[in-house]
Amino acid sequence: MNKFEQAYKDLLLRVLQYGEENKNRTGINTLKLFNQSININLNEGFPIVTGKKIYFKKALAEFKWIYEGRTDLKYLKDNNINWWNDFAVKGQLGKVYGYQINKYNNSINQINYCVNEIKNNTRRAIITLWNPSDLKEQALPCCYTQLNFVRSNNKLNLVMHFRSSDLFLGLPYDIIFGALFLIEISKQCNLIPSQLGLNLADAHIYKNHIEQVNLYLESDTYKLPQLKGYYNNYYLDNYKSNKLIKAPLAI
Repeated sequence: MNKFEQAYKDLLLRVLQYGEENKNRTGINTLKLFNQSININLNEGFPIVTGKKIYFKKALAEFKWIYEGRTDLKYLKDNNINWWNDFAVKGQLGKVYGYQINKYNNSINQINYCVNEIKNNTRRAIITLWNPSDLKEQALPCCYTQLNFVRSNNKLNLVMHFRSSDLFLGLPYDIIFGALFLIEISKQCNLIPSQLGLNLADAHIYKNHIEQVNLYLESDTYKLPQLKGYYNNYYLDNYKSNKLIKAPLAI
């Protein structure tokens, strides 16, 4: 088993074994652990889950939607991404991820800011997605709330802080986003993308996902693929996955 997926399975198992049952806004209880962490080495392959089917093309399209500052539903629908549908109001999602990254407080492009800080080798390359003044204008508050870049000589690392993480359904796609984001910023800074760190303040599994989580924990996993191509034509070379486990319903 690849090291990334072993760490992911270990996290799921810890939550199943030691998680405390909690109520939440959805009406479906979760098993929850506080402040869980994973470090992922991108040099060992692209971090996509292989023990269940993950739709990389959808993940890539959602990454571009955020990276380019989009907030509309049409782009997502055109790319067959439907998990945002129930949150939209008149086809718009408000000041969500892409807006905060590209136009924070209606003025700051945080990508440009971070690239400049990284090139100047500072320790201030941080993107903030949690903006209390905009919460009422967001269809759904951002689940990952900070992207903290850490340069080490010619390598670039990224820490993603999550206020909340749906481990089985959402996190595998958030990891893909983080890896692609690190790769793109590294290119702009002429650095080598190295490690992706995850800090999960509220790490949880929904109780209606438990059966599928157990199936996944017993499933075969495979060697991680390599990311090939470029921004508008990325693809995974030799991605093999277990296709027997169906995706659970979104919450």
